[in-house]
Amino acid sequence: MVSGLTHRLQAMTCAALLVAGLAERSLAQSQHGDTGAKPATGGVSARPTDSLTPQTALGIALASHPDLRVAMANLAAARVDSTFAGLPAFNPQLELNVARGGSSLLSGSEGTFDLGVSQELELWGKRAARQSAATARAQVSEAELRAAWQDIESDVRARFERVLFLQDRLGIANELTGLDGLVVRASQARVRDGSITPLTGRLTELDLLRLEAQGRRTRSDLHQALLALGLAMGQALPDTIRLRGDLQADSLTAPVDSVVAMALRTRATGDVLHRQLAARQAELRQAELDGRPNLTLGVGLTRDRRSFSHDDFSGDPTIVGGIAGATSTDDLWTARISAPLPLWQRNQAGRARAAAEIGRSEAELVRYRLQTKMEVLAATRRFEDSAGLYGLYLERSNRVRADLVLIREAYTDGRIPLDSYLTQKGRLVDTLLGQLEAGEAYWQARGQLEAAVGLDLAHLNAGGAR
Repeated sequence: MVSGLTHRLQAMTCAALLVAGLAERSLAQSQHGDTGAKPATGGVSARPTDSLTPQTALGIALASHPDLRVAMANLAAARVDSTFAGLPAFNPQLELNVARGGSSLLSGSEGTFDLGVSQELELWGKRAARQSAATARAQVSEAELRAAWQDIESDVRARFERVLFLQDRLGIANELTGLDGLVVRASQARVRDGSITPLTGRLTELDLLRLEAQGRRTRSDLHQALLALGLAMGQALPDTIRLRGDLQADSLTAPVDSVVAMALRTRATGDVLHRQLAARQAELRQAELDGRPNLTLGVGLTRDRRSFSHDDFSGDPTIVGGIAGATSTDDLWTARISAPLPLWQRNQAGRARAAAEIGRSEAELVRYRLQTKMEVLAATRRFEDSAGLYGLYLERSNRVRADLVLIREAYTDGRIPLDSYLTQKGRLVDTLLGQLEAGEAYWQARGQLEAAVGLDLAHLNAGGAR
């Protein structure tokens, strides 16, 4: 039995794999109905070389992430259990008893041979309850597969956006370093012609050193972000890879109450908990029926054989001599029915445990709703604050970068002195660095909001429609 949810997950996985260049393996798995991901052992390689897009990153994650493989393997095992749970319990028992009496095999003796077959009958709808419980557990595995897919998608998207942001940040740092390099060369020329003192000229070198240190820190952060992205994808990424994509600092347009409602509706974790509750209710029903007794029916054949030798007749004067012996065989067919005692109030421990599991599931659902609401509210507030600050910086971003070029040209042309250049440039650079820090806070808050809701910002603003 393959549900619509699994068909949808397989379709999305195949689409992402096609983008990642893994169409052959994805098509083979879908044709054979395989729900378990296999390690890449041949065919088209999924390892990126020089560039990476968001669709390719997601395709690689869906093809090779170990968490997704585990979830698909659990689903396959649950489906096997569900299939065999619907089969009737056919487990007949064969009984054989043989008894032999007498002093020797040649003298008078008695022998008994018992052969019987018995079968326990499943009554009270136990087979249907067992199949219902197994099907509910398979549905839990389906929900867990969807939750794993959603977590991987959210994690890959957030880490991909962070790498894109750090790439842009590194580009800005390199741009500022290049501008300062021109200023340092101009200052060295002025030192040589005596316009400024060597000590004053070294101020530009110190300023350049500060920007180079900032670039190195950004490069280190980018390296760590690539490692984190590779971990989210389930595959290591080379340091030379370049990510391609657009960074759009959008704001949240949906109201807060709508965001909370969408989170409770779309997060796969909630679906897992609801299905777990349904599975435990089915297990309680199964435990209650298991407490009712089954009857065992059996049939048997008993063969009683008696043999008498010549010595058994020699002492009887009424029997004429010459009888060598005699044999008597009796066959007895039997039918029996048995029931365990006590007839009622059985499996009390199983029923109590199943009832306690239902209580735990209900408590987990209440906790999940409260935690989700609080997480979404906190993430929404954090994102709105960071988006407002980042938007304020972005409005002045182009002007700040243009002003940096203007004052650099003014200094190299000799229109402003060095101290004026350093003062104005320090203010502009501090503004630009503040923008980068606000941008990092924005993308971090955005990733937390998207993870808390289970949707990206575009679908969140569209009301949850995919």
